[in-house]
Amino acid sequence: MKKYPFTLIEIMGVVALIVILMLIAIGAYSYASDASKEKSTTATITRLNNALSALNDQGITPLRTTGSTATNGYVPVKFDAANKKLYFGTTGIGEDPDAAFQLFARNMDADNIDSILDDEGYIVDGWGQRILIRFPGKFNRGGFDIISAGSDGVFGEDDGSASETVPPVDETKYRDSDGEIICDDVTNFL
Repeated sequence: MKKYPFTLIEIMGVVALIVILMLIAIGAYSYASDASKEKSTTATITRLNNALSALNDQGITPLRTTGSTATNGYVPVKFDAANKKLYFGTTGIGEDPDAAFQLFARNMDADNIDSILDDEGYIVDGWGQRILIRFPGKFNRGGFDIISAGSDGVFGEDDGSASETVPPVDETKYRDSDGEIICDDVTNFL
């Protein structure tokens, strides 16, 4: 009779332990990756808010975006470096587009902006989805509401009432009755 150094149960125990450790490592990596994308999105939103505020301080405001009912007034921001134009949705700044573009580019650090633009020139979040703005803001009255859909790509609470394209305008979609945040959207108003 041949003796084996390990029993089948011992080998299965070691394999199970290796699988458990791999699952923990994959979960930790996924969490770290998502946290990194959220942090970069928060930084992009801060840069975008500062650039839009600089425009507003100089009296250069985008056309009101709240007229569009299809998107609750939220539109993406397009940075067209080749033509030196800035668009809010499909509308450019009419008064002095060159001055607006230069001021916006300076405040957004245009030398490093390529990493936050998609193929069409729209400003995107860490997950590659377009960041939307609303002017004037519903939550930041007189200022800008800036929102990213977050890791799930859906605006608002993930309870079936959320939308992939239209951010909710009701604050209850972001907070529960205790004031706790209930969605993964990244904004400048939570």
